[in-house]
Amino acid sequence: MNGVRKKNQKTILDATFEESRKLVDESYVEEALKVSSNKQDRNRFWGEIVAILVGTAFVLLLGKSSCTNSTYDVKLLWSGSTFNFWIVCNLILTFGFVLYALVEKIRIRKTKFLRDYDFNQKITIGLGISCIFLSIITLSITASCLHSTVFEPLYVILNVVISCKIIIKLYDEEMSVLYSNAYQNHRIEKASRAADWISKNIVVLGAILFVIKDLFSGLKNIQGVLLTIFAPLLFMAIWWFMLWFYFEKILKGFYLKKYSEQYRQLYGYSRDEWYGDKVDDWNRMKTIEKHLKLKEEERKLKQKIDQDVKGKSEDEE
Repeated sequence: MNGVRKKNQKTILDATFEESRKLVDESYVEEALKVSSNKQDRNRFWGEIVAILVGTAFVLLLGKSSCTNSTYDVKLLWSGSTFNFWIVCNLILTFGFVLYALVEKIRIRKTKFLRDYDFNQKITIGLGISCIFLSIITLSITASCLHSTVFEPLYVILNVVISCKIIIKLYDEEMSVLYSNAYQNHRIEKASRAADWISKNIVVLGAILFVIKDLFSGLKNIQGVLLTIFAPLLFMAIWWFMLWFYFEKILKGFYLKKYSEQYRQLYGYSRDEWYGDKVDDWNRMKTIEKHLKLKEEERKLKQKIDQDVKGKSEDEE
């Protein structure tokens, strides 16, 4: 019991080197090194910037657009000052993110094996900022389409609850991998059940309000209206997918950073291959390519030997 309590006190960031190896395998380390060249890092940096600027562009566009369709209740649209407030908030965060990304790129030059970890963090944060602001901006447009401001707090609650539920689920899954059956967190279980209850009831309440109101009277473009109605959820769904895709990758990168020397020595890489701060980048990537090729040949040879041994054992039987 003491052992269980002790593990319950740990967080996802407290795993030891041996525990982290349940996530950080050799294939992840090889992939991280393959995408750690200067050229790839520059290209990925522009991907990070696009992730944040695409959201900003759409926020500016939606903030200035006006709904003239008879389907919308123009009185329920936010005022220009409210839209401008959210646009200014988005621009401030966008500028801060770009500055942060630039500083991190400069700082990480001497730890090139972490470039994949750095990219995974930035693309998730950048896209998250974009999707959150797009969801916020579309709240009033959705409320105008649905002819009721009650949907604004409903969508906010639903987005927050679903986000928490996804994060809790991802966290819980990784904790189970790291600490196996010894991991049991009753607080997370309760939080997950609460998120389930809230999300189900919010959806039911929204559906009831949707049916009660005469929403489809005089609609000419049902597809466009449906996209408008669910816009706050659709934008957040993009981030939820990205979070699901990158969560484990980010965690693996964190452990690779935390136990960098242990992993370098475990998989037999030189300091020049691993850090690459005192060697020409072209020569470094060529060395890594040769190293990975040798490892692949060793794996194939080992696999062939294992198959031969297994075949002989079956013949003897």
